[in-house]
Amino acid sequence: MNNFPEQSWEWLAGLWQHGQRRASAPPEMTPGERDAMLREQFLARQAARRGARHFYDTERAWKRVTGRRARQRARWISSVAAAVVLAALFLVPRPGEELPVATIAPGTAKAELWLAGGEVISLESHGADNRWQARGIVLDNDTATGRLRYEATGDGDGNAPRYNTLRVPRGGEYQLDLPDGTRVWINSRSSVRFPERFGAVSREIYLQGEAYFAVARDDRVPFRVRSGDQVITVTGTSFNVSAYDDDDVWRATLVEGTIRVEENGREVTLRPSEQYVLERSRDERRVERVEAALYTSWIDGRFYFKAFTFEELARKLERWYDFRMIYADESVKGRRFTGFVNKHEPIEHALSLLEMTTDIQFQVVDKTITAKRAK
Repeated sequence: MNNFPEQSWEWLAGLWQHGQRRASAPPEMTPGERDAMLREQFLARQAARRGARHFYDTERAWKRVTGRRARQRARWISSVAAAVVLAALFLVPRPGEELPVATIAPGTAKAELWLAGGEVISLESHGADNRWQARGIVLDNDTATGRLRYEATGDGDGNAPRYNTLRVPRGGEYQLDLPDGTRVWINSRSSVRFPERFGAVSREIYLQGEAYFAVARDDRVPFRVRSGDQVITVTGTSFNVSAYDDDDVWRATLVEGTIRVEENGREVTLRPSEQYVLERSRDERRVERVEAALYTSWIDGRFYFKAFTFEELARKLERWYDFRMIYADESVKGRRFTGFVNKHEPIEHALSLLEMTTDIQFQVVDKTITAKRAK
């Protein structure tokens, strides 16, 4: 995905609210910057589209996931009084403009590696390109990019596999390169548990939280991601899994290739731009057609969200910015938003824009934010 150029364009704050106004690119833009801008426009419009949610015939797409045909109907985002839709939650300082003093900074690249032998390595405390080696395990940790390269030599001791765990706290993210060439982007408050060495017939890891996978292809040795009751099997592909235990919705989003999602004897195969959705509170499962970039943009510095309640949006931001949201007015929780947040800007920038465009007000004290409706 392209990085977003630093220029500020008027469409960012008003794309949805002011209709189909077109933004023109500054004349000094390079072709690459122009393409990046068009990409951002497309994603913002995709996020803001008030369109149908497409459901598939469960007999064909689900292979008896529900045992009945899903109702073929469109679900439109309700235009209720409590719903507020924004095209973009993004604030770019203009010359001479005073912005709120940042007290809650964005997250950074940080994690801990818990090795099977008992050692715990803090990956943020070493200098760039730190190297560690013992018992046939080689670690190359680059804190400048937040990326750990893990290598394992030899065949191990022949006993049951031993597992390492890479844990990313609130306010952090990290990348992990596995010995088979697979790369994993691990989001805030998430962990990946993986064996010291992959076996000859299977590559299997365990996920809690959210991660994006770019799996190295190997038709003979499938790659499996286990997350609760769900098992995702691939040979080589790119996909995102969001499986936080405090979220009601579990999602697997396929970018390219194919994946098979299995759950308690049921299975479904996804194609690119399809998403497996589990709503835990309803015990409902479905396959949706989506714009995959909306669900993977977090690895490139954006949080896109579509028809999220404020509570859902706040929970996502809490993990990255490491703060606590308190609601002085419970009605704020159900307000719905569509747009994106630049995750490398201080949280106060997004809060300031929200205050200017809604009746929600915020009070920031240390690492606690109180949300209420303006009187």
